[in-house]
Amino acid sequence: MPVLTRRRFLRDTALGVAGLGLARFAGGCGDNATPVADLAGAVFEPSETGMIVSVWAKRARSVTVAITRDADGSLVTLTDLELDAASGLGALEVDGLEPDAGYAVTLAASDAYDAPTLHARTAPVLDATRPVRLAVSADVDPSPEFDSDIWTTMLAAEPELYISIGDFPYTDNGPIAQSVDEYRQRHLDLRTSPKIREFMAGVGIRAIYDDHEYRNNWDAHFVAAEPERYAAAVQVWDEFFPLARATGDVRYRSWRWGANVECFMLDCRRFRSANAAPDDAGKTMLGATQRRWLLDALHASTATWKLVLTSVPLDFGTGDDHWHTFATERDAIFAATLGLSGLLFLSADQHWFAAHRHAHGIREIQMGPVARGLGKPDPAVPGVLYRNATFNFALVEATAAALTVTGIDAGGTRFYSETWTAADLTPKST
Repeated sequence: MPVLTRRRFLRDTALGVAGLGLARFAGGCGDNATPVADLAGAVFEPSETGMIVSVWAKRARSVTVAITRDADGSLVTLTDLELDAASGLGALEVDGLEPDAGYAVTLAASDAYDAPTLHARTAPVLDATRPVRLAVSADVDPSPEFDSDIWTTMLAAEPELYISIGDFPYTDNGPIAQSVDEYRQRHLDLRTSPKIREFMAGVGIRAIYDDHEYRNNWDAHFVAAEPERYAAAVQVWDEFFPLARATGDVRYRSWRWGANVECFMLDCRRFRSANAAPDDAGKTMLGATQRRWLLDALHASTATWKLVLTSVPLDFGTGDDHWHTFATERDAIFAATLGLSGLLFLSADQHWFAAHRHAHGIREIQMGPVARGLGKPDPAVPGVLYRNATFNFALVEATAAALTVTGIDAGGTRFYSETWTAADLTPKST
């Protein structure tokens, strides 16, 4: 096979993705080769000036990564990324990019067919007041029984960022993953599924786990009872959803998307008490450190819209695995947000779309699943404004004057929408 020189790589990049993929593949498998997902990638944690490029290769252990500007096609960086020998995974932390700009990330390996080009956008600068558009959802299983057009529909909505708030992927349905290798395989089943692979190559992503990345409804009890399985699950999640090295092992975080939006991603699993524990002042979903971080960060935020992303709903779900059985802590958080303008909670887990109103007028939009069995909600009760059990995602559109959240199904139908002012989303003491 010809040696790929820097000159040749740049030439092939100029010819386009198809030319690059064929150039790297030529002579490797012959004319009767069948396209397979030998190479997959995604862009995570896009910020104003950086992003993390995540790559997996089936055989190659070195992948060339070229990042170019969408605006003019100019080359920003060209890097040989060494992949882990055992997992085939690697992550490249990139900085020095222009804010509010689109980038193409081209991957190439000498023994990988069908190399994808990834696309992502950096965040607007903090004082950028232009309208922004984000997509949010959860619950993803690549099994054919959950197949739909929702991946194409989400990309067609042209979100600047996709936010996943849990169960991406399911690892605890047969065969149940328990070891590092088994968890890796379940993540790969998802990453190499054609529609999901195409989606993940089309938009930057920020994500947090919920329960099925380890096991159903896990809490402190399961962590103590299964330390090796828990460690394997979290290790593999970190491998496939890399965060900036500076964050260490803290996965809750916040980020700005321009002047008007700040997102607060909660970790509703790692620090939680047992679900069955008495609901008193000692029971916690977040842990004291994360709870204090959240409240301090919310009050310090200068964004018009403060979006709190919680993988489990605040109320009105089934079972005991959501905030309903952590009501003491939840209500204390509610009380601490009185007078805080532009506050909206976004949640998932229950496998149906819903709109909720809580104490003090606090609002919540629940979404999902993207690709998983549909839930069966109990009859609506006061506080439940709307429910719809269908494959769905939420499209969040924000300007300085208004925040709109729209529920969209797999066929592109906009089945629910609400628009608020900042005053509408200000918790009140009455």
